[in-house]
Amino acid sequence: MRELHLGVLLSLAATAIVGCGTDAGPANGTGGAANGGAATGANGGTAATAGAANGGGGATGAGASGGTVASGGTATGGAGATSNGGTAGMVSNGGAAGGSSTGGTGTAGAAGAAGAGGGYPLKNPPVPSAGCGKATTITTSTTYRTITSSGDQRQYMITMPPNYDMNKPYRYIYASHGQGGEGSDITREKYYGLQNIAEAADSVIFVSASGLGGIWGLKDVPLFDDILNFVEANACVDKSRVFALGFSFGGMYSYSLSMTRQKIIRAAIGMSPANYNIQIPPKSHDPIAWLQSTGMSDHTCPWVADEASMRGSKFIAIEHGTDNGCTVPNPIPTWTSGNMLCNDFAGCKSGFPTKVCTFDGGHGLPPGSANWMWNFITQF
Repeated sequence: MRELHLGVLLSLAATAIVGCGTDAGPANGTGGAANGGAATGANGGTAATAGAANGGGGATGAGASGGTVASGGTATGGAGATSNGGTAGMVSNGGAAGGSSTGGTGTAGAAGAAGAGGGYPLKNPPVPSAGCGKATTITTSTTYRTITSSGDQRQYMITMPPNYDMNKPYRYIYASHGQGGEGSDITREKYYGLQNIAEAADSVIFVSASGLGGIWGLKDVPLFDDILNFVEANACVDKSRVFALGFSFGGMYSYSLSMTRQKIIRAAIGMSPANYNIQIPPKSHDPIAWLQSTGMSDHTCPWVADEASMRGSKFIAIEHGTDNGCTVPNPIPTWTSGNMLCNDFAGCKSGFPTKVCTFDGGHGLPPGSANWMWNFITQF
C-alpha cells in the first residue's frame, strides 16, 4: 500500500507503510560540501569581498561574482572548487563578473550580497535565474519528464503557473512523496493542497520527483540539484525563494536536504519526519528556516522514538533550532488540548525562523496543512 494519498492522510490513517518505523540506523554516505571560489580583483585592481557561493555537499560550487572595479580593470569571479558529484553553488547577488583587465589602480566595487538560499532579509527583492527574460519550452507535465542524474534516468513532474510570465521570478517548491509513492501522487493531490492557493496568487513553479523504488536516498540530493539547475536555466525562478517540503519519508527527504543544501533552499518543511532510516550526506549545520509537525499519537515517525539515542522528530527540532541560533525551550511544549500547538522559537538568527508544531493525531498531515505551509512560505 502506498504511503501517500491525501484523502487517507486527512483521515489520519496510521497503517501506511513508511521508512521511519523500524529500528535500523541510517546508512550515511559520503561527499563533503563544495565551496565556491571567492571573487578576486583583476590585474591592477582589488575586488571587494563578495558573498561567496557555497555548493552543496558533493557539489560543484560556482564562483561568486566580484564587484566592478573602478578606474582600471574589473573583478573576475573565482572558479568554484569541485567535490564529488552534484550541483553548482549559488552565485552571490552582487556586482557583475567581468573579464580580467590589465593596468590601472582599480578601486574595488561594492561587495556582493549574501548567496542564494538563507541569509536574505524577509521580503527581499527577487533574485532572477538565468532562465528569466527568455521564452521557455517547459510546460505543465501531464506525463513524466526524465532527467539523467547520478547515472540514472529519473522521473519528475512540473506544474507551471497558469499565466507564466518569462520576466517574473517565481517561487520554486519541491514537494516529495512518502515511501512507496511517486511524483504523480503529489501532482494528483495538488502538492499537498498548496497548488490551489498558489494558482490564485500565480506565484509558484512546483516540482515533484519519484524516488527510486518509492524511497529516497543519497542519490536524491544531487537529483534535487539537477532538476533545480534545469528549471532555473530554462524558466524564470526566484533563486532566493526555493523551498522543499514533504510528508513522512518525503519529510525525511526534506530534512536531509535541509541539512546539506542550506545555501540553496530558503526554507524547508517536514511533516511527520524522522531523523533515522534516511540516508543523509555529512551535515553542514548551516542555518536554514525550518517548519515541522508531528502528531502526538504517531507511532510510525514519533515525536520521541528513543530519548537516549536522540531519535525522533523532537531532535530534528532541537537540531535546527540550535543551528539557527534560537533559544530552544527545554522541554519543548507539545500538544495537550485543541487541534495543534505551535512554537515559534525565540532568538533565531535573522531570516531563519524555526517553527515546531505538534497536534492531536497520528501519522498524518497537521490540521489546515496547506494554509499552515503557505503562511510560512510567504513570509519570505
